[in-house]
Amino acid sequence: MSDSLLLEEVESFVRKERGLSKSKVITTATTLEDDLGITGIEGETFMEAFFARFQVDEGDFASGRYFMDEGSGLLLMLVIALSRKRRKALDRIPITVGMLITAAGLGRWDSVEVENGRV
Repeated sequence: MSDSLLLEEVESFVRKERGLSKSKVITTATTLEDDLGITGIEGETFMEAFFARFQVDEGDFASGRYFMDEGSGLLLMLVIALSRKRRKALDRIPITVGMLITAAGLGRWDSVEVENGRV
């Protein structure tokens, strides 16, 4: 499947899953968490649906690498206030629509390839 067709398919999937209108701009740089508000358990559920819809093997996907646990809000605020080093340990890698396209093209979630945008 071509990259442009994959972009259309993934964009359509994201719109349907989030109930987004056609007027909402979605690009390969659109992030699930910051731009679309997909976090925690909702993120895990979204990714499960993505893996099933696009027949992507979960590979080395680890939810905690990409989504903050929803109960971590207060803890995160305290860590940010107290320590820059510890804050870095809690940083998450934002999943972009481009990463979803890469994974769909690969047929598996390979963190190194997906995070570097290789198809």
